Amino acid sequence: MGKKVFEVAENEQLFAGKVAGDCWKMPKVSINRQVSGRYYFTDKRIAFLASGLIGTESVSWEIEMKDIDTVKTCTTPPFFPFGILITMKNGDKYKLSILKRKKYYEWISSQIS
Repeated sequence: MGKKVFEVAENEQLFAGKVAGDCWKMPKVSINRQVSGRYYFTDKRIAFLASGLIGTESVSWEIEMKDIDTVKTCTTPPFFPFGILITMKNGDKYKLSILKRKKYYEWISSQIS
């Protein structure tokens, strides 16, 4: 099976792609652990494609902007100020860790307002 590739749909605009970062929390994964990968931000969705050789599909995800309830800044382990906590309308939570988080936090906030 080939590596998953992110593609921008015809009806969406790419804000930022191939942004290196980590994901510390996601639904359907019982433990909170650091998973490295790349983020893709469009006006319709956020995608995280985990990097590595084995098992990356199970920790890669994609969420729709319309399904996001709240977004706030947070810390990532141990106490780094790189985190963005996204809470979905169904209660699922995603914790992103990304450099220059202010840029992405403000952009996500503007998309869900």
